[in-house]
Amino acid sequence: MARAVSARLVFLADDYAGYEVRGLLGQHGLSVCIEVVDSDGAVHKILFDTGQYADGVAHNARLLGVDLREVKAVVLSHNHYDHTGGLLGVLKAIEHRVPVIAHPDVFKPSIYIRGNNIRLNIGVPYTRRELEEAGANFIVVRSPMEVAPGVYFLGEIDRVHPELAPALKGNYTLSSDGELVQHELRDDTGVAIAIEGLGTVAIGGCSHSGIVNIAEQAARVTGMNVFAVMGGFHLVSASRETISRVVEELKKMGVEEVHTGHCTGLVAEYAFLEAFGDRFRKIHSGYTVELKKR
Repeated sequence: MARAVSARLVFLADDYAGYEVRGLLGQHGLSVCIEVVDSDGAVHKILFDTGQYADGVAHNARLLGVDLREVKAVVLSHNHYDHTGGLLGVLKAIEHRVPVIAHPDVFKPSIYIRGNNIRLNIGVPYTRRELEEAGANFIVVRSPMEVAPGVYFLGEIDRVHPELAPALKGNYTLSSDGELVQHELRDDTGVAIAIEGLGTVAIGGCSHSGIVNIAEQAARVTGMNVFAVMGGFHLVSASRETISRVVEELKKMGVEEVHTGHCTGLVAEYAFLEAFGDRFRKIHSGYTVELKKR
């Protein structure tokens, strides 16, 4: 199993704008540039999710010194627009054909109906053909796969703790015979980074499959303990009891650091702050973290 010597993560999109660099933009969505260095000293750049709109991602990338033309692959966490809406524009900014790794259900219809809030497409806002013409070479796979040295697409997540997989109430899809059915978001997945001498970093986009389930799968795939969890955890509507369970399970796994934002929610962030203290970090656009052997 390959491992990275070090990793640098730059969050190009999050719900909140950063403050270390002037002029950064926030948007409801998530996008992170993962840069790993392998044992030969080669650098590999992977983009995990593309936010809701590409202009904000590209703008922040310029301010943060991230050259999107150096991206070697794009990985999608799931189909929702706030993670895939920027894909078309990002592909154009990359300026070369690039693998796009996703679950086979990524183009499955995603419909939201709840009360007076009716949105008939909250999934990928483009056709596969449009994206391929813009430079995407889709690799759709249910199984985990290595996308760069030490960087793993986690595939369909084994929901060992189904009660900790946050459902999006009102999210529907179509069955094989065209019936409207509850969308289980089986395409929701994450990325694991195996760092030599440190451990595994598990990253979720929205973590509809549950950040605990994602972290456990990351540990199985990499064969290393999970040092940190990052990304959006979709606990914004979760009960305090559920949030406490998530905190408890992560601590039981030996997770040492939590870096979270996007759809995690203030109550959950407070719980992580209480549990992890100065080992909790709030993600924002421009948030950058460097990881290497301790």
